[in-house]
Order: sequence, then structure tokens, then C-alpha cells
Amino acid sequence: MGQNMKQQQGIALITILMMVVLATILAATIAKRQAYTAESTAYLMRQNQSLLYAKSAEAFFAELLKDDAENAAEVDHLQENWAQPMPAFPVEDGFVAGVLSDESGKFNLNALLNDNGNVNENAKLYFERLLVRVGLPAQISEAVIDWQDADDLPIGPMGAESSYYQGLPNGYLPSNSLFYSVEELKQVRGFEEGRYQLLLPYVSALPNRSTSININTAPALVLASIDDKLDVNQIQQVLEQRQANLEHFANTQELWELDAFKQVDAALKAQVGALLGVQSNYFKAKIEVMLSERKRQFSSDLVRDKKTVYVAYRSMAPF
Repeated sequence: MGQNMKQQQGIALITILMMVVLATILAATIAKRQAYTAESTAYLMRQNQSLLYAKSAEAFFAELLKDDAENAAEVDHLQENWAQPMPAFPVEDGFVAGVLSDESGKFNLNALLNDNGNVNENAKLYFERLLVRVGLPAQISEAVIDWQDADDLPIGPMGAESSYYQGLPNGYLPSNSLFYSVEELKQVRGFEEGRYQLLLPYVSALPNRSTSININTAPALVLASIDDKLDVNQIQQVLEQRQANLEHFANTQELWELDAFKQVDAALKAQVGALLGVQSNYFKAKIEVMLSERKRQFSSDLVRDKKTVYVAYRSMAPF
């Protein structure tokens, strides 16, 4: 009896020890899960807070654009308030900063077709000169046109329609509609393997095919693409000097009066005339929010329609 009693006491002790171990493991697991939950909750709270701060900056830029429309609607240029970077604004445990850039100062890929669906030959020639300027073949303009036109017939030897794209290893179909984003170029024939990055700083994808390039905000290379003979470095120097002197173009005629553009002949001026302007209605806000030493970036596409500004698209992808 004495030995059995000792065995039973030993088993009870082991059982108690096992229960203590299990309780300890369970308590540690609960504590760990609670820590994860608290961390996840804090992350979501920071994410939501960052988004609200970004929307506040977005509203700030929208007000600047409305004010500009009410007071200086005839011309848009880089000396105006909307074009100045938003200084870092302090918020609790961080700051908000941003900058507004003009998408109308770039070549609009959707301008390659008219509203009736036909090729805009003047825009095509301008685009081909731009392609050559960045080191790409002029003829791949055909693939860019085929990507958005409604038919299924390539317009030339470098064009591409459904038969070409479906024959690729991971086949797909062309959109046969307006470019929604410049990044669509990655899918277009001739722009594979990152070649679209060469063109990225100089093109936009605006929903209005008849938009003009704002010569006040256009990069030097876009303006140099008016004519093959123009010197992009000379144009860059002229633009920098004008910016330093707080000068801007009141109309397109003033562009032709500059020494850097006097070699452009009358026929070419007429050809590109409808593609150039001094007004802008499409902008991109790039907003940066720093909270708890963690940086988040947001992009917003703002459209100005007369004196109204609305957000066409938002992205939380880093820029």
C-alpha cells in the first residue's frame, strides 16, 4: 500500500507539473497573440491616420487649383502657388509634405487618335520625334496606336493587335481603348524590359484626346521634340533662365520668338500649333506622410474642370 501511494503521489505531481507547463504555454500564447493584435491594430490606425492626412493635403492642393482658376485661369505656369512644394506640415508624431506636378506639360498618349478614332498624324509625328529623342525607334508609335484603336488591323510593320499579343508566352489582349495609365506601355510591343521607363517622364495618359502640351511646364526634351534640329541643352538653359527671372509664356507665339526656336519653319509651326498651349487641367499630387518614423506615400490624380476640382484616381503605391 505504501508503495502504491508513493506512485500515485508521483503521478499526481507529474500531472500538476504538466498542467502548470500547459498553463504557462497557454498564457504565453495568449500574451503573444494580444501583442500581435495590438501591433496590427496600431498599424491599421497609423494607416488610416496617414490616409486622412494625405486626403487633407489633397484638399489643400485642390483649393490651390480652384483659387488659380478663379484668379488666373488664362495661363498656368511654374511661378504660381499650385506649383510650389507644400512644406512639411507638422502633425502629431510626424509630418505631411507634398508637391503638385502638371501632367498637361507632357505628351498625351491618347492624343495619337482623334475623337473619331482616326490617327492624328501631327500628333504621331511629334510622338515619333519624342521617341527618337529618348533613344527608341520612331516606328513603335504604330504599336501605341494599335493598343488603343478599335480595330484589329496593325497600322504598319511595327504595329501589334490581338494576334501578336496572344502569341506571347503569357498571352493577353490589347485594351483597344484610351490609355488608363502610362504604365500600360509595359504591355505594348516595343516597350518590353523596362524600355517604357525611358519615356515615362515625358508622357501622360489623359482622358481628353484634345488636350494640348503646356509649354510653360513641359520638360526641355518635350519642347525639343517639336523639331529634330532643336538643341535640347540650349532649350534647358533657356527654360532655367526664364524660371530664375520668373518669366512665363502668355501664349504660344512667345515660344517662337526665342532664339532657341527661331529655326523652326512655318510649316512645322502650323503642324504642331494645335498640340501646344499655355493652360493645364490635369495634375498629379505626390504626398508623403511620416508617422512614428514610418514613411508612407500617396499619389492622387486631380482634374480641374473650370472652377471645380475632383480626384480621378488615388494610389498608395510608393512613387
